[in-house]
Amino acid sequence: MKRILVVEDEPLIRNSIVRIFDNRTDVVVVGSCGSVEAALVMISGTSPDIILLDINLPDGTGFDILDQVRPGGFHVIFITAYNDFAIKAIKYGALDYLLKPLNEEELELAIRKIMEEKTPGIHENQLSVSKQHYREPEKDNRIVLRFQQYFDIVSFEDIAFCKSDGGYTTFFMTDGREIMISKTLKEYEELLPEKLFIRTHRSYLVNKRFIDRYHKEGYLVLRNGKEIPISTRRRDYVMDFLDSFLTV
Repeated sequence: MKRILVVEDEPLIRNSIVRIFDNRTDVVVVGSCGSVEAALVMISGTSPDIILLDINLPDGTGFDILDQVRPGGFHVIFITAYNDFAIKAIKYGALDYLLKPLNEEELELAIRKIMEEKTPGIHENQLSVSKQHYREPEKDNRIVLRFQQYFDIVSFEDIAFCKSDGGYTTFFMTDGREIMISKTLKEYEELLPEKLFIRTHRSYLVNKRFIDRYHKEGYLVLRNGKEIPISTRRRDYVMDFLDSFLTV
């Protein structure tokens, strides 16, 4: 049986989450609270397997809690109002999150996913990436690429280009590695900084610094010799970038 701790500062939301689990036999809510201080006491006293953790609390943030406990022994599902800044930070670390107001089915799916995973809980390196992006976004250039059993932490500059294949995205790294992730290219286009990456085609996102030359027939040649197509509707956009790049 999984032990759940709910950390949410809005009493109505907190109580509604607790009620969702009232009749479950595979999980038990071992506590609920609404502040950093109370959460630290409860984590120590209840040893939860899963923490449903609000980002913004009256006396700090969910990250402040995780700074003071040793991650790895429990899973975390962040709870946040729609806040693009916070969500981006969470996504950079490939951490789990739910948006307020909580949808009961989405919460159920998130809990089920955790219960089916064979991997341990939140990893310190994942947390480090998310915290850094949340607190000092300009000082971190890493992203976590998460698989079912493990994850890779990669630097932006080590990504040569990304290619879409349906609901999957393959990262082609500058060292020759290929990493396939079950997320769409659109999601990574929103995460990877526009100052470093350019969308040349509906299937390609390219590291600007890895471009070697432009071919007049409508494709880019990268430093590793790979040829990347430029769609007709994106050609002017790419040419504008190349013109500005060459005149810098």
